[in-house]
Amino acid sequence: MFPDRCQTSREMYHRIRWDPRLDAGEFVIGYDAHGERLEEVPFEAFIPDGEIPWHRVWYFRRGHERVWDRRERIERKRSGGDSQGTPALEPTG
Repeated sequence: MFPDRCQTSREMYHRIRWDPRLDAGEFVIGYDAHGERLEEVPFEAFIPDGEIPWHRVWYFRRGHERVWDRRERIERKRSGGDSQGTPALEPTG
């Protein structure tokens, strides 16, 4: 669930981009392409302030799990991690 103040899509992008413990290559961005359904772009192919405006970004996915979702009001924070130091993204709240 989103906390009182949720991160924006831009903030989530920069969190993934600049956190050295996260592998940006594991993430996908879902966005509204003005079609019947959402489309996805690999995180590393997304151009900030490019053709896809921030307000059309609807979710960030890592594997099969959405770590930030505007519609479902999901936001995950970094917590814990595995033995290699990869952080888990766990629900906030």
